[in-house]
Amino acid sequence: MNRALLVRPYSSSTSSSIKKSAKLIRNEFLDYFKGSLGHTFVRSSPVTPLNDQTIAFVNAGMNQFKGVFLNYHDPPATKVTNSQKCIRISGKHNDLDVVGNDTYHHTFFEMLGNWSFGDYFKKEACLYAWDLLTKHYGLKKDLLYITYFGGNEQLGLEPDLECKDIWLSIGVAKDKVLPFNMKDNFWEMGVNGPCGPCTEIHIDHRRRGSNQSMRVNKGYADLTELWNIVFIQYERLANGTIVPLPKYHVDTGMGLERLVALLQEKTSNYDTDLFQPLFKAIQKYTKAPEYKGEFFNDEYNLDSAYRILADHSRMITVALADGAVLEKNNKLRKIIRKAIDVGERVFKKENILLELSYAVADNLGDVYPELQTNLKKVQKIIEFEKELFKRLRVTSGKEWNKIVEIRPELASVTDWTAPGLLSGYKYLQNTLKNLITTKTLPGNVAFKLYDTYGLSEETINELAEIESLNLDTEAFQNELQNIKYQSKIGLNRKCQMHIKGSIDLLEKSHIPKTDDTLKYEYVFVENDYRFPTIESKVVGLIINGNLMLNNKNGITNENTKLEERDEIGVILDRTLCYSLEGGQISDCGTIYMKDLILHINNVVKMNNYVIHICNVNLKDLDQKLKIGDNCMVSIDSNHRKGLMQHHTAAHLLSASLRQTIQAIYPRDSLIFPHTLKLQCTSFGEKLSLEKLKKIEKSINNVIQTNAPVKIKVLNSSELLAEDFVTVIPGEIYPYTGIRIVEIDTCTLKSKEACCGTHVHRTGVLEHFCFLSYSSKGAANFTVNGAVGSFAKSAKIAGENIQRKILNLDHKLTNDQIGYEAFELIYKEIKNELKDNTKKTPIPYIVREECLKQLEDLNKNTWIQTKEAEK
Repeated sequence: MNRALLVRPYSSSTSSSIKKSAKLIRNEFLDYFKGSLGHTFVRSSPVTPLNDQTIAFVNAGMNQFKGVFLNYHDPPATKVTNSQKCIRISGKHNDLDVVGNDTYHHTFFEMLGNWSFGDYFKKEACLYAWDLLTKHYGLKKDLLYITYFGGNEQLGLEPDLECKDIWLSIGVAKDKVLPFNMKDNFWEMGVNGPCGPCTEIHIDHRRRGSNQSMRVNKGYADLTELWNIVFIQYERLANGTIVPLPKYHVDTGMGLERLVALLQEKTSNYDTDLFQPLFKAIQKYTKAPEYKGEFFNDEYNLDSAYRILADHSRMITVALADGAVLEKNNKLRKIIRKAIDVGERVFKKENILLELSYAVADNLGDVYPELQTNLKKVQKIIEFEKELFKRLRVTSGKEWNKIVEIRPELASVTDWTAPGLLSGYKYLQNTLKNLITTKTLPGNVAFKLYDTYGLSEETINELAEIESLNLDTEAFQNELQNIKYQSKIGLNRKCQMHIKGSIDLLEKSHIPKTDDTLKYEYVFVENDYRFPTIESKVVGLIINGNLMLNNKNGITNENTKLEERDEIGVILDRTLCYSLEGGQISDCGTIYMKDLILHINNVVKMNNYVIHICNVNLKDLDQKLKIGDNCMVSIDSNHRKGLMQHHTAAHLLSASLRQTIQAIYPRDSLIFPHTLKLQCTSFGEKLSLEKLKKIEKSINNVIQTNAPVKIKVLNSSELLAEDFVTVIPGEIYPYTGIRIVEIDTCTLKSKEACCGTHVHRTGVLEHFCFLSYSSKGAANFTVNGAVGSFAKSAKIAGENIQRKILNLDHKLTNDQIGYEAFELIYKEIKNELKDNTKKTPIPYIVREECLKQLEDLNKNTWIQTKEAEK
């Protein structure tokens, strides 16, 4: 790369003299709006989005208020202020490639903002911003430039002259109030939804005396946007038209890093006290020369490496502390590996990221306390990734380099350390033999690279470009959606495609969604749970993949082509049946009609339509099942009770695992009526038998306390205001109706967002035991457990086997048995312990302890027998 020193647009100062600290500047902003202006402080949301699947990370202050803008729920207050953690490393807002090469781009930054939800509007928002910048922060007015929306004739949008007049009335010179187009001064949330004109405040960093209006919005690094004020007054409809909203909002954002650089009179964000402590930590740990603030077009230059490490360590620490999962965010893993690589190449040190995580937590932990709380977890993940990266460079890295020697263009593949890259590349080469006549990489091939070989969409695109192929993005996304439906509803692909097609027709026919809120209505009476039987109505039938919404003559072989025995889907207007969600399998139940009984063996929910899957006999159905008929619906109470017990137990197990292991996240869970299964990633930490015993004891202590299981329903703003809520990494939650399940005891606390059904008190679980534990590789393990009557039966089975071993030991001690007789009994007990086909299993901990006792007995008895023979 070109290592020539770039000409800097203006000089930089790395002086340690700081006029006003970043912490004070941040607090002054918040205090300004909280004080006489009466704004409510709302803390930053995590950078991992909870309600928005369109972004990988929260990238703007408005993200957490999207549900308010979309009118899904009320705002937390009518006037709000906060400092939001933001990450921009992909999509429209992608600053990753320029980080380290200039003075102001970052992967992580803080967005200062104030919001009005139907309270004040343009005049007040502009006045507040101007007053804060010029009076409280003391910025010179002649250095500030204002932009406003200049209109769009094609969309019928007039210039925002109201905004222009407001700025003129404030006292801004007319030649410094400048109109711009949709690209610069019209904000949109997405393809459709709330939108509106915005006005921006720009600043001349060089502090020239002459007018710089002609240079605004031209990409100059010395004249940049400082504050963006958005007036959300329109909605873009699906057909592209823009219409007024009934209620207007204000959404503003100002980057803290740029503001701090201005107020500390630094020409580079990196020269402020947000980054200088990180530079000092790097210099102290590595003994490298001090940071000088020089800019080279080379990421492996010393000063560039300082900036990259400082920037990336902030982003990595914040993202991991907020629960970002590397398996679900390939770019985050890539950035971690880049930081490790830069640290080792330039500073010749391995653990710089670990050291910098302390500095990041010290620097930002007062305003974002989760950085301190989750620091050990962050460091555990970083250490694990470092070791994984080291192994990959030794193994797949060498093999990949050999392939690159043959095909040099492959050197451009970004994630060359992806574990499945070699195998995926070989599969692609074999597939290409059949793609000679096409210029397109089929969606199913791309999906196999993604699903089977674990390649990211970015890597797949890179491989396609190298092979001069265009990725069939639409087909690839359809494959992704199909697998999501399949995993969610638990049906084979043919069935789930039939259901998806039927759902589309239901929506087009404007059939109301199924009301399934009754699944949460049940009572505990006379030491047992009771579930209602409800009245409902048939609104649709899915037969052989075809949706029927009207069948006055009932079902006949002519209009359905049913086999003698077949499966149909029954859609009701209301139900109490739970469908597969949150790992909990669906209810079983019965639909009662006048001349017909249908047995429900699976329940599927898609787009809020609930489909009851029933096995039927054609003769039983003939002309008896009609759309519009009333029916009664009930569920299998024992089946549901078992699911409730095991789902609550899964929450206790998850909480106890987090209490025992430094860094852990659940990969998958399955809740059955008699057992539960959790698959977790623990970043190299294993569960010893002693740890499993500790967890088991902890859960049984909570069961014995008969603690209440509390449930509350929140919207997304209320969820973000809650402390210590566990969410599933990567899961997208709705904007409203989020259920929080909380169990709070002095020894164990569980508080999770969960849509499942639960018992009311922990005593109903009766007893908990592990049934199995297995680990796969360095990172993953699976545990199976049980509660209720099944666990109690397993406990009794375990006690019986323990008595057999104790009795055998007693006979040996008292010379009541010879070695040959002992060996027969020993083998019999050992086979019983290892028998996985038993209806009532032996608890895992008991089994492992008994096997060890048996082996010790066998060893000691053999030694004693040999000594007696001498």
